[in-house]
Amino acid sequence: CCARSRRRWRRRPSSRGAEGRCAMQKLYVLYDAACGFCSACRRWLERQPRFVPLEFLPARSEELAARFPGFEAKAAPEELVVISDEGGVYFGARAWIMCLWALEEYREWSLRLAQPALLPLARGAIAVLSGSRGWISSWLGLVGDAQLVASLEDELAPRCGGECRGQGHRDGR
Repeated sequence: CCARSRRRWRRRPSSRGAEGRCAMQKLYVLYDAACGFCSACRRWLERQPRFVPLEFLPARSEELAARFPGFEAKAAPEELVVISDEGGVYFGARAWIMCLWALEEYREWSLRLAQPALLPLARGAIAVLSGSRGWISSWLGLVGDAQLVASLEDELAPRCGGECRGQGHRDGR
């Protein structure tokens, strides 16, 4: 996660601590799994090369409650939330900036967007996207992870007509 470029003039920002080791090892990204736009953003982030690993947790999920007890009530699915393994919590535009900071190709952009001159622009853009994510999802035909999982479970469920009782199948419970 802390790769440095050998060229001095193009040195990538590092997340190395004072002792020369990576200070931040992982970021947990809490997202709305029911939102198609949010799920598409998650898939895009997963495909990017990263300095810092990203672990995605659906907001208000059992997995989130188990990982961060007491936090699930604060993690509104309307807003992206990022939690660092060091305990830092970031909401909205700052959460997006942290996601970009974790990516190899976008760290420089994250540092620029975090500057006082550009942070209001980043906040405004994220506010517009967040407020329009339902419309964007339907306009682009994007399906949320939760809906996709439910559809696949329904499609792949055995069609035994009740003959498979006691075998743990959906139709035979």
